Amino acid sequence: MTRLPILMAAAALLTACVATRPAPITATNPSSPDAPEGARFHRQTSLGADETTRKSAALLSAAKKEQTYWDDYGPVSGTPEDAPKSDSTPEMKHDHEHH
Repeated sequence: MTRLPILMAAAALLTACVATRPAPITATNPSSPDAPEGARFHRQTSLGADETTRKSAALLSAAKKEQTYWDDYGPVSGTPEDAPKSDSTPEMKHDHEHH
């Protein structure tokens, strides 16, 4: 008994879809292949550097300079062959002498 109203509703829906034709697409409709091309505007990009980006770039630049300085003149870790070559000899300080 409950199936009959459901089947009737489904049949009515399918009949309505088949009987209805879509409206014709005119040449002024943007979906039409004959429609004129839309106007093109030069848009500004949103990828410009804002204040936060400029500050970040400045911090990264300073960190790179500091890293370069430490690579050239900082304390050496590793073997003496890995040590940076410089004109001056570093002064060695011995706080504790081992015997």
